[in-house]
Amino acid sequence: MNFCPFCEPENERVIFKNKFSFALLDIFPVTKGHTLIIPNRHVLKLEDLNDEEILNIFETYKKVKIGIEIVLKASGFNFGLNLGEVAGQSIEHIHFHLIPRYIGDTSFPDGGIRKVTMNLIDFIVKNLKEVWVKNRLSNNEIEKLKEVLNK
Repeated sequence: MNFCPFCEPENERVIFKNKFSFALLDIFPVTKGHTLIIPNRHVLKLEDLNDEEILNIFETYKKVKIGIEIVLKASGFNFGLNLGEVAGQSIEHIHFHLIPRYIGDTSFPDGGIRKVTMNLIDFIVKNLKEVWVKNRLSNNEIEKLKEVLNK
C-alpha cells in the first residue's frame, strides 16, 4: 500500500477522534468548516466497514455537525461520499464529506450539493485557491471547535 494521508493525518487538522473514526478539516474546503469523517481502519468501500464502525462514523458526524452549528453558525449541511475514481474519489480510503451551508453561500440553493460543486466549476484555478484559503478556519475557530467537540 502507498502512503495514505488518512492513515497518517496531519494532527493539526484533526478536530475530533472517536473509537473507530475521526474528523479532519478538508485541505480544500468548499465552504467554511468543510470536514471529512474518516474511519480509522483503512478500507476502500462502504461495505468493507463493519456495523460498529458505521455506527461510530455517524456518531462522529452528529458530534461534528452540532459543533459546527455552535461555533460557525451553519444553517444547513450536505453530507456524502465519493466512491470510486469516476465518482471523484481521489484518496483510496473511504471518507465522508460534511459540508456546512450558510444563508447566501449560493444564489439558488435548490439542487443541494450540485450547486456547491457547479459554482466551483466557474472559477479558474487561481480563484479556486482563493476560495480554499477563504474557507479555511482560523486557528481560533479550530480551537473553539475542538473545545466544543471534546467536551
